[in-house]
Amino acid sequence: MEIINPHDKFFKETFSIKKNVIDFLQGTFPPEILKKLDLSTLTQDNNSYIDEELKEHFSDIVYTCFCKDKELRITLLFEHKSYAVACPYLQLMKYLLKIWEANSKQAQRLMAVIPVILYHGKETWKVRRFRDYFEGIDEEFFRFIPEFEYLLTDLSCYSNEEIKNRAFRRVSLQITMLLMRNIYNDKILGDKLKGFFEIGKQYFEEGEGLKFLESVIRYLYYASDISEERVIDTLKEISEEGGKLSMTIAARLIEKGKMAGRAEGKVEGKVEGRVEGRIEGLKEAIEIGLELKYGVEGLRLLERISKIVVIEKLEAIKEAVKISKNLEEIEKLL
Repeated sequence: MEIINPHDKFFKETFSIKKNVIDFLQGTFPPEILKKLDLSTLTQDNNSYIDEELKEHFSDIVYTCFCKDKELRITLLFEHKSYAVACPYLQLMKYLLKIWEANSKQAQRLMAVIPVILYHGKETWKVRRFRDYFEGIDEEFFRFIPEFEYLLTDLSCYSNEEIKNRAFRRVSLQITMLLMRNIYNDKILGDKLKGFFEIGKQYFEEGEGLKFLESVIRYLYYASDISEERVIDTLKEISEEGGKLSMTIAARLIEKGKMAGRAEGKVEGKVEGRVEGRIEGLKEAIEIGLELKYGVEGLRLLERISKIVVIEKLEAIKEAVKISKNLEEIEKLL
């Protein structure tokens, strides 16, 4: 069975809508960059830059647009993270290279790429320059290290009120950001759920709004511990159509066997969501640690590590990478 991360799926569904992306850019981009971009020319790049090596790391949401003052196209790479990554530059550079290779093959001039990371995990995301990961290196060697930045939107830096009243204007983006910001705190999410839904009271009566609401309901079913009954009852208070839709989707998921229900533990939803996301994050951290500390020699352990699905074991390996003096110490854990 293919495992789908519900956070990634919800992110991709929201950011595949051009109006949502424009709203996000207007609410988060530095003014000096935003004023250079002609957002009326924003176009989603439907080419996939993900290969077998990258498919577990990237969400593959790419847009291009022209600058206002010249015939120059800029690429916007949107990447979602529900967990903190030790060194995001290594992953981003793989993606940048794929985009530039595509430019070259199509006889296009290389396009500047602005990497954008949307983060809503539990851990603190620490932004560092790429060269800061090269410990002990002298300043004279800095010029041999690639240097670029990414734009980070950390939802923990926004309050719920800021998301609703200041940062974003579109209802669908507001609700998306609010749900993702609070998805790991079931108590707050449950208490605020009605207020979040009320933002879309009128929107949920429209065709576009109902389609978005379907994404919302699926996200809550798979990524939270909020009961189906509570979601349905809350929606009934807000929107008659929304209440009907939530019941229909719940019945459909049960029928297809994609939701086991609260009595059966919602096994698939949890495995696909939190557990899968945590395992993926740990494996990425281990890979980065091995590469930084032991180079190519360390990466030979990845094939064996990729088969491990026990979180506790992966956490032990991650810590071992930090304190190990040689690869043999890590191999003992495999």
